Amino acid sequence: MKKIVVFIIMAMVVLASVTAFAATPSKGKILLVASSENTMELQDHSKMAVGFYLNELAVPAQYLAKQGYEIVMATPSGAKPIMDIGSNSAKFFNNNEKQRQEALYFVDNLKPISLHEAVNELDSFAGIFVPGGHAPMTDLMQDKDLYLALRYFHAQGKPTAMICHGPVALLAALPQATEFRKAMVAGNIRAAMAASKDWQYAGYKMTILSNPEELPGELAKHTQMPFHVEDALQVAGGAVVEQGIYTSHVVRDRELITGQNPASDIALAKEFVKALQGK
Repeated sequence: MKKIVVFIIMAMVVLASVTAFAATPSKGKILLVASSENTMELQDHSKMAVGFYLNELAVPAQYLAKQGYEIVMATPSGAKPIMDIGSNSAKFFNNNEKQRQEALYFVDNLKPISLHEAVNELDSFAGIFVPGGHAPMTDLMQDKDLYLALRYFHAQGKPTAMICHGPVALLAALPQATEFRKAMVAGNIRAAMAASKDWQYAGYKMTILSNPEELPGELAKHTQMPFHVEDALQVAGGAVVEQGIYTSHVVRDRELITGQNPASDIALAKEFVKALQGK
């Protein structure tokens, strides 16, 4: 009985928090783009379960909502994105179980539309945000609708924020994004460089999960990623800036704001809001 009472109280607290978000007058809409994929083929051709990282999606989105922004989630399929089960842990929320519960509730109440639908109303969005998890390495980095969205936000100078593996989705802005990904998976750097022509973010300072941060997961799984996201951005012409291991690091260059890893969630959110406010 005691456990039931505790659960009910926690649910009421979470509901009150989410209700407070909804009651805040909107300052504008943010397009939150998540992957529709739940598996990724590795170098040895085995399949790995992938999805979004809970804190990387929820913490920035919750912060934006608290600041008065409306969150509109979109995925390529229009279906709810899959969460990486490994991210469903209080350790990503400073060991705060209440914050983890609030994050789950918040994300569960986001009703996605298709990315194609979102592209038809891009002028209604103040900014765009892509969370991490390995999933953006699959569909998002070569999605044609995301190509249109990123081209629009770049041309308009509207804030564009991505975290951890999320910045690999910037490669969707390549005219030859599919060819670029195939070349990276094949380890053909020359072909990847050729396919990276006319990338709108070439020369931008940016960050993404570093190779040293990716390595422990590869060792634990006794396999390799199809390619490393840090390498992909560098090959395409990004000025990748890494700082430390598993510690918060955010890079802002013009309209682009990127966070290196899960620990960068709240710092990314705050820098994103500054950009939205023209600061």
